[in-house]
Formats: sequence, structure tokens, C-alpha cells
Amino acid sequence: MESLTGTSPELAEGYVAIGQIAAPWGIRGQVKVILHTDFPERFETMEVAYLGPDAHPVRVVASRPYKGHWLVAFEGYDDRTSAEALRGLWVQIRREEVMPLEEGERYVFQLVGLRVRTTDGRDLGDIGEVLFTGANEVFVVRGDLGEVLIPYIADVVVAEDMEAGEILVEPIPGLLE
Repeated sequence: MESLTGTSPELAEGYVAIGQIAAPWGIRGQVKVILHTDFPERFETMEVAYLGPDAHPVRVVASRPYKGHWLVAFEGYDDRTSAEALRGLWVQIRREEVMPLEEGERYVFQLVGLRVRTTDGRDLGDIGEVLFTGANEVFVVRGDLGEVLIPYIADVVVAEDMEAGEILVEPIPGLLE
């Protein structure tokens, strides 16, 4: 999944986060990228990345995996001092560049904004973000009831209608109290 964060990074419209620049690495301008994608191999062939809230295009000149992260060098950032300016920026791709998923899988950006309704017709609000707990994902739904946490499990989420922009849930006891 691209953008596997519980937070909602400030991204340019039409872009998806695949990593965040943590810090410069070494003295030749490389940066350490914390991955936010299930497809890190995309860095091996990436020619252009889009950085920051304005999705500024920057050519990728080198990249390699390193201890669960990626070390990436961008054109125009040739030393540690210039690379320091990239700290904290989100590495993005265009939405149309996301990797294809298996049937029934969704990207976070496809879920955020969907309407959530119960099987008995109650409108709970819209998904504002998705939390990753380790056991399962949790939808943070914001609406008239305030903020409601909905576990993304088969016992609760009974239907997804992506065309209608809606998710149907069967609340388990205690979920909405």
C-alpha cells in the first residue's frame, strides 16, 4: 500500500506519499528515506520524485536499500549541507503511478473521504484517516457522533461500494457508545 501512515501528510493534489526524508546520509548529498510504501523496489527505477507540499520534481540520480530504509541522491543536492534542506519532506509520486493492487485491496488515499453508514441506515460520517495498529487498520470516522474508530475487519465492514463512495458497517456491541 502506498502512504501507509496514520498521519495525513501535506501533499500536493493528485500525489501519493511513498516516503519521508529523515536526514542527510554521509557527505555526498544522499538522504535517508523512511519508507511509506509496500513497494520500495520502485526506488530502483525511479527517475523523478516529487518533493514537498508543492510536489517539486527532482531527478533521482542514485538509490539503494539500507537497513530497512532507502538512501537516495537527488540531482542538485551534492553535499550534506544542501541535502539538509530536504529533511522532513515527503517523497511523492503521481497517483497514476501507483502500483496495481490485488482484487479487494485499497490504497489509503482511496479510503479517505468515503462515507460510512451502518447496516440500519445511520450515517456515521466520513473517513478522515486510517490508523495502522499492527493487528488491523482502523478508520477514523468524523461526523455527527464526533470521532468514531471503526476497525477494518470482516465482522464490522460488511460492504465497500467504491463507485458510490460508501462503506457499510455492522457495529459490534459497544462500538458506537
